Formats: sequence, structure tokens, C-alpha cells
Amino acid sequence: MSGAVRWLFVSLLLLAAATFAAPVSAGALERLDFGGQRYLRLGDWARANQFDLTWLQSGKTVKVSNRNLSIVLTGDSKLMLVSGVGVWLSYPVMVRDNKAFIALVDLKTAVVPLFSPPRHPTTIRTIALDPGHGGRDRGFSKGSRFEKNLTLLLAQDVRDQLTKAGLKVVLTRATDDYVELPDRPVLARQRKADLLVSLHFNSAGEGGAEAHGAETYCLTPVGARSTNVQGNGGNTGPSPGNLCNDRNLVLAYLLQRSLVKNLGVEDRAVRRARFEVLCSAEMPAALVEGGFLSNPQEGNRIADPVYRRKMAKAIAEGILAYKRSVEPRPSPPAN
Repeated sequence: MSGAVRWLFVSLLLLAAATFAAPVSAGALERLDFGGQRYLRLGDWARANQFDLTWLQSGKTVKVSNRNLSIVLTGDSKLMLVSGVGVWLSYPVMVRDNKAFIALVDLKTAVVPLFSPPRHPTTIRTIALDPGHGGRDRGFSKGSRFEKNLTLLLAQDVRDQLTKAGLKVVLTRATDDYVELPDRPVLARQRKADLLVSLHFNSAGEGGAEAHGAETYCLTPVGARSTNVQGNGGNTGPSPGNLCNDRNLVLAYLLQRSLVKNLGVEDRAVRRARFEVLCSAEMPAALVEGGFLSNPQEGNRIADPVYRRKMAKAIAEGILAYKRSVEPRPSPPAN
């Protein structure tokens, strides 16, 4: 398939998904426009889908929940708490006359997939781990600590955990090699990986040594706004990775939840970006920033093999939680 034909195919699929994958069951729900975005009244959507809605702070903070999940949203904020774990929205929640409104694109691409995780089409057997940087690309460095070395060590630890769980694991690089960014998802596809998880450590700019905590990225959906505009923020068109939008989000959320729960680190939330490794992935993909090497205390922990193995276990548990959540369920036996 030629490049032009392939992009046309991707675009048509994304257009079909946006047109026909309705996130609400009622067509007459109250909708308003704010700042050029179409917003929907959250209470209407909750009632249409038989969810509970409770105001935690009148006119300010609202919770929508069912027996499996809860989300908490605050007026004028883009940070949504999903069972206590942060997920950044593209647009702020609006509160008007004690009614909460959420951007329709956020409802479709952030709220609905978490309440109703889409099924993975096949059994998940092979995981591709992508140790960030490598070779001439050191990543962030401080003294003798190079991000490229620490991501490879982390990937090896995650591989050991997943192998024990019965999964096949492939690495986009197994040594200190330089691998072009576009080649990494290609390698994952060639090795028939069902998921791709890219592993990195974070750094803050000058004066940002106090920044700490974990964050996990997934690809920005078409029509949505990236959390990190530096992540190829100028490209807003469809990418192959957008075909897995809903599963990308669920994978990123479960990884972030596991990191926060098991490591007790600052929750910097699930974020959206158009990083090249995510754009080109033809399978569900996420990018983990496991902590800040630029923070002296957190950098010391990351360099500690015991702590790094603990982080690897948390990442593996997030992947296994995704596997349990989205794998197709076996059909009941015939009578």
C-alpha cells in the first residue's frame, strides 16, 4: 500500500470513528459552545448512561461514578481525577448555573474509554519495550548518569517481570545502540507486538530541580489538544496511532495508576502528546516518564537497582492490568 493510499485509509477510518462512535445514548442532551468547542452537560450524559452524579462542592467540583469507576472534575480545570489518578483533559470543565459541562471531544476520548474499555481484538501475548535514547543520544545526563543506560536497565527488569508472567517480550534495542525514532514502532510491528511501552526518565529546565513524580503519555486524538505542546504539537492531523486512541488511553491510565500506587510517587497524571514513537505505533502504545533524573533525591532512587526493580514491577503490573481489562472474554460453552 502506497504512503498516500495508506494515509487516506487512516483518515477515512478516523472520520468514521468520530462520526459513528457516539459516546452518549441520547441525541437531545443539552449542548453549549465555549471558546469554539462544543460542550455537553455532564448531568444529562450521566443520567442517560445510568451513572451517579454528586456535587462535592456546590457549583465547583462534581463526581460521576458507577460501581467500577469514579471521575472528579472541577470547574475551570483540565485535570480529571479517575479513581484518584490524574488524567489531563484537552479543555477545561465549565460550570454555569450549577451545571457542569465537559468538552465533547474530552467526553469521547477521555471519559468514555475509561468507563467502557474497548476490547483488544486478540489475546495479548507479545510486549515491545522501548528503552529511550541510546548510542550517541544520551538523553538527560547528570555526572556519570545517562538516561540511555538507566532506561535500558529498567527495560531489562520489566522484561524479566513480564517473562515470569508468561508473556513474550521484545526490546527495540538490547544494547547501547542508536535507533531512529520512526524505526522503533516499526520494529515492534515486525516482531508482532501487541503493545508498545516506551521507557524514559524526565528532566526539568533550569531552576526546576524540585520537579518530581511520574507521568505517562498517550497519543493526542485528532481534534484534541496536546498536554505537552513540545511533543510534535504542530502536527494535528491523523496518525496510524490514532486508530488505537481508546486503548492507548486505557493502557496509559493503568500504567500511571500502578506507578502511583506501588511507588508512592507524585502523580503528574496521564498526558497527551504527539511524540513520534506514539504517532507511528500501529498497536496500543504509551510512553512512561518514570521520574525526574534532574531531581537529586529522585535521581538517586532511579539509580538504585532495588528501587528500579520496584518500578519495573509496577510497570509490569500496569501492563498485566491492561491485559486483564481488555482481552476478549472466552465464549460460554455451548449447551
